[in-house]
This record gives sequence, structure tokens and C-alpha cells, in this order.
Amino acid sequence: MAWRPERLLQTGELDNTQRGWTIGWLQLDSFRDPLQLKLAGNCHPDLAGWKFRIHRVEPELPDEKSRSDEDAPFDYSSINLNQSGHVGDITADQMIKHHDIPNDELVRRLLAGEKPPFSWRKCLYVEWFSNANGRVVIQSTRHEVERVGERAFELTEEEWKEQARQNNSELGYFMAQLGDALSQNTDETEE
Repeated sequence: MAWRPERLLQTGELDNTQRGWTIGWLQLDSFRDPLQLKLAGNCHPDLAGWKFRIHRVEPELPDEKSRSDEDAPFDYSSINLNQSGHVGDITADQMIKHHDIPNDELVRRLLAGEKPPFSWRKCLYVEWFSNANGRVVIQSTRHEVERVGERAFELTEEEWKEQARQNNSELGYFMAQLGDALSQNTDETEE
């Protein structure tokens, strides 16, 4: 499970110009103050060494049906505004299918066995492992990245392999914690 606030993300700025650190901020809808990020680790090679801004370039499409209380959106009020932890995968080069229809319509068509129209688009993918809130993932074709200034460094192939290994290790650690929490919850429910 992951917290996925991409529908809330309006703008932000991340800075990976200091090798081994990615710091910055993200402004989310309905949050007065931005999330502050201080993450150990580097971005993928396309963004490593860069300071970059994130901009929303397309609005989110509304869902067709109105939500009932049971389908209410996730409550983000418990999210810590100071996000420290470890970098996961951070890239602007991921290619994914972009569907220009509301999620409800997409699900309806897929369940009906239809193949909804799509285009391939570059995607912003920002993942980190927060000490306060666990895994956070932003994956969006509705945002773009603007590199600022000069690149401070490029990852060597060995540095990139080590960063990828660390990212996998962080994901494994998170999944182990999640499994332990679920197991503990099951044990408490059975008592």
C-alpha cells in the first residue's frame, strides 16, 4: 500500500544537486503549507544532479459518478508536512499509457472487455519512503518537469547500480514492515 497524492499535486521543486540527498517541497491542494522533503539518495540518471520544478500541465478529470460516503476520498489530514526518509524511484523518463477519460469510465470500459483509447506519454514518477508516513508514490502524465540551472553531477554506472540496489532494499524493508503490521493486526483480531 502507498499514499498516492498525484491528484492533489499542483507544483513543487526538488533539488538533487548535492550527491546523496534529494530535498525540496511539494504543494498539494487543500494544504496551506507545502510538504517539505529531505530524502537520502539520488534520483534516476535523468534527474540526478539537477534541481527541477514540477508543474501541473493538465487538470485531473473528474469522476463521472458522485461518491458515496463509502467511496469517500482518502483522508490526508494525518500526513506529516515534514517528509524525511529515503528516496525510492524519482524519474521523468518513465513511459506509460495515458487515458484521457475519467477513471470511472476507464474502469467501466475495462470491465466490459473494451480497449479504451490511449497514448504513450512520459510520466513523472516520484517515490519515497517516509519515516512518518511510509511509502509515497506520485505517478502522473499530467505534470511536467523543468530542469533549473546547471547539472551538478552525473551518476556513474556503478553509482546508479548502487542507488537502484538501495531503492530495492527500501521497498523490501517497507513491505516487511507492512507484512508485520498486517500479521500483528490479524493476531489482535483473533484474540
